Parts: sequence; structure tokens; C-alpha cells
Amino acid sequence: PTKMDEAQLTKEGFYSIYGKVGARTEMPGCSLCMGNQARVEAGASVVSTSTRNFPNRLGQGANVYLASAELAAVSAIMGRLPTKDEYMEANSALVEKRDSTYIYLNFDQYEQYSSKAGTVEIDEDVKTTAKKNYSDFIR
Repeated sequence: PTKMDEAQLTKEGFYSIYGKVGARTEMPGCSLCMGNQARVEAGASVVSTSTRNFPNRLGQGANVYLASAELAAVSAIMGRLPTKDEYMEANSALVEKRDSTYIYLNFDQYEQYSSKAGTVEIDEDVKTTAKKNYSDFIR
């Protein structure tokens, strides 16, 4: 998760739950393919919410199944990949609670981010160029 997601998950108590059950979370980006030492055991089968996969990316001979956050969560709960019916049943519970589950985190609504953003100074020439590029783009 992003730092903002991490802060929200910590505030809601979910991060401590993740730690207690041994879940591992990573900051978004190319952490595993750009030298991060976080790798899975050789030959392990894992579900990943990563955006891409290629041989040995997450671990030597690892079987990696790319999945949405929802599928990864259901797989973690079940300890395996679910059947389509199992997934749809689990997902129906999420759909019922979607208003409280899917919350878009807006930087402008978080004091710790908006207060820092208010102190950033942008050169006038950068602003002018950005406005011109935007104007050209929307034409």
C-alpha cells in the first residue's frame, strides 16, 4: 500500500492483524524486481497483486499467480486459489459492503499531506509551461 493507505489501515487496526497472521505487504512499485531482497522460498506457490510476472521474479522456480486485491484476499483466507463459485460467494459479501470497503483516499483530505503541499513553491515558468501543455492537450 501507499503511505497514505498504510496510515489508514493502521488507524483502522488492519495492519496489526496483517502482522499477527504473518501477511507481508510491500510498498507499490518495482520492489521485487529492482533489487529488493524480499523473495519467496524457491519453488513456492504464491498469489501476488503485482502488475507483472516473469520467470524467477519473486523467487527461484516460484509459481506466481497474479490476482486482484479481492482474489488475493479470498486466497489468503482459504489458503489456496478458490473456485469461481467460491470466489463469487466471497465477493458477494464485499459487494454488499462496498461503500465502507472501497474508500478512495484523497490527498487533499488528509491534513498531514495537504499542510505540506501548501508549503511547496513552484516556479512561475513551470506553472506557465504546465498550463500551456494542459491547454494544448485538451484541444
